[in-house]
Amino acid sequence: MKNHLLSLLLLVACHQSIYASSYQSFVKNSEALIQRVLPEKTNHFVIEQISSENGKDVFEIGTAENGKILLCGNSELSVAIAFNLYLRDIAKVSYDWYAESPLPIKGELPLPISTIRMECSAQERFFNNTCTFGYTFPFWNWERWEKYIDWLAMNGINRPLMLAGQEKIWLNVWQSFGLKKEDIQAYFSGPAHLPWHRMANLDKWGGPLPISYIEGQYRLQKKILARCRELAMEPVLPAFAGHVPEQLKQVYPEANIHQISPGWGGMDADYTTYFLDPSEELFSEIQFRFLKEQDKLYGSSHRYSADPFNEIDPPSWEPEYIAAVAKTIYQSMKNADSKARWYQMSWTFYYDSEHWTQERLKAMVESVPKGKLIFLDYAAEEEEFYKRTESFYGAPFIWCYLGNFGGNTHLVAPLNKVSKRIADVLKVENCLGVGATLEGLNVNPEIYEMTFEIPWNHPVSAFDLNKWIKKYAVRRVGQDDAAAIEAWKILKEKVLLDEAQGIGNHSVVFQVLPVMNLKESSWTTNTFVPYNNSDLAKALQILLEANEDSRKNDAYCFDVVNLARQTLGNYGSTLHEKMIKAYQEKNISDFDKYSHQFVTLGLEIDTLLGTRKEFLLGSWLSDARRWGKTETEKAYYEKNAREIITTWHKPGGELVDYANRQWNGLMRSYYLPRWEKFIELMQKYLISGTSFEQEAFSAWCVDFERKWINGQIQENFSEKPKGNAVETARRLFDKYKHELLK
Repeated sequence: MKNHLLSLLLLVACHQSIYASSYQSFVKNSEALIQRVLPEKTNHFVIEQISSENGKDVFEIGTAENGKILLCGNSELSVAIAFNLYLRDIAKVSYDWYAESPLPIKGELPLPISTIRMECSAQERFFNNTCTFGYTFPFWNWERWEKYIDWLAMNGINRPLMLAGQEKIWLNVWQSFGLKKEDIQAYFSGPAHLPWHRMANLDKWGGPLPISYIEGQYRLQKKILARCRELAMEPVLPAFAGHVPEQLKQVYPEANIHQISPGWGGMDADYTTYFLDPSEELFSEIQFRFLKEQDKLYGSSHRYSADPFNEIDPPSWEPEYIAAVAKTIYQSMKNADSKARWYQMSWTFYYDSEHWTQERLKAMVESVPKGKLIFLDYAAEEEEFYKRTESFYGAPFIWCYLGNFGGNTHLVAPLNKVSKRIADVLKVENCLGVGATLEGLNVNPEIYEMTFEIPWNHPVSAFDLNKWIKKYAVRRVGQDDAAAIEAWKILKEKVLLDEAQGIGNHSVVFQVLPVMNLKESSWTTNTFVPYNNSDLAKALQILLEANEDSRKNDAYCFDVVNLARQTLGNYGSTLHEKMIKAYQEKNISDFDKYSHQFVTLGLEIDTLLGTRKEFLLGSWLSDARRWGKTETEKAYYEKNAREIITTWHKPGGELVDYANRQWNGLMRSYYLPRWEKFIELMQKYLISGTSFEQEAFSAWCVDFERKWINGQIQENFSEKPKGNAVETARRLFDKYKHELLK
């Protein structure tokens, strides 16, 4: 009896010890985040753990007995969003996804007036896109990642897609199958193009991939995942979907390895990929080795991303074959990890709806046990794919806002449409939650923040966009400033409209490959602006009237520059129209006047962009060069960084101006020289009376773009902002306001 009682006491003590250790870790991790974001005020907060109800994440914000701010949550992640909502709604400050330093809050922190309790109706909150690892992340260091992960946590993201460092795994795995290290490096693409290599769209482009990058990303991914897990996130990691090196055919000559039809992105066959048939036993063995090696290097959350046949044709379109591929992918995951869950983006089906018939998609869904295949409804602001597929035939899915291609810098945030769609979709039985699948961090943080705040409203249908946009305006300036509130009201009602296309709409003329008729550009909607530019200019004019204290806020400074560069860029289309009209009417005087004004405006926008860290080509290039160990490597990384944001111009590559960014340095050194040459030739033909030779101009552009990418056209690009953002914006607005406000 005594021994039994002693054992029971020891068991209780053991559980208490484990709980105490877990609780200490919970408090430590939560306090560490606050320390990083608000270091001078960490001791103003008290952290406590509370239980969740019905499995839902929950938090409370209140006042502790000692008069400090009380943050409670069922996990570190819940505490993080409690902390963020305290900052947003009570302290009235914004912590941005581009944050470079802690928040500078002076004076005493305000206490909550009453206790706030919120629970989340979205079980899973997904973030990132495979392409974000090319358009945003490829050259980030740990300091940059650290601040971004804090932003993810503070916005309640619990399923971040984290794909960095997988080339280290593949290097080890392919070597274990007998491939040479040098061949594997050559099979990989350059750093910024790895997303498309990982999705089996291309091999070799910009390779071979240096070992310095493979090892550097390996070390970085270990830190990234450790921090995510400290904050109670469950990262989604990669899995094998069938893409193999061509050299594997030499080791396994009998294996059924298909060459994927060449031509993705207009590329030559040299860059074509290879797919291992799922009927091969080798398929499961590769998956097993990959997932085990990944677990060894990085650990596992049992959540895996795999996207077979994204924007490429499978070896067969027969439903039975599609089903066999899906069944093998999942079963091979399960063989390595019995708890595996597969995340598949619906973009594959949305992009090629002609081939991805309902029969084929249904065959894919039904080949995987229910609940084990989770679909990401990838661009649900454009089309809610779940509505076309009987709600993915019962498979769980996550509603996702995409919002941009390549990190484009155009104002697009259909707040009304997105908020209504989220409220509706969270009522759907098999909807797991919400996500954002942006291809790059861009200039519309408000809609991404709103997307993840909505599920914390109870009920979700009670979300009030008018109240939310007012609170957003207040936190951008740190106080109830009537000018800021009115400016954001105008933006919500007249600029950030539902008609705006977040994907495929490149609206600033300066970034368009020069043409006479903008409708004939390669981007057919690139000058489509669904609002009156005068409304945007009016919002900017009112925002510039904010008081002196408001103007000291970093978020306010960003907003002013962001609105100014867009409204000035829109005005560029007016000047372009006048310039072309003068050319067509053979009016040399007017042509010279308007073409000069056009180029001058472009240079002025470049100067404005240089006042903000978010718009600097120089920092993008310097970040890339820092990955190099030698001067040769530095030049390699810089070239790769230049190419991804401009034109993929090797023989066979046709992805021109896809990223389409209005950046300081990029405007004056890449976009404007093409327009200046275009204008020079137009002037020449206008004077001589001959026709414009488009082929000659196109050839010049190709040559110029290659030289720019290769660094043959050099100048110094600042990696630090220069000048006063608000004063520069005000000066340019005053100069052009009579035209902008028409």
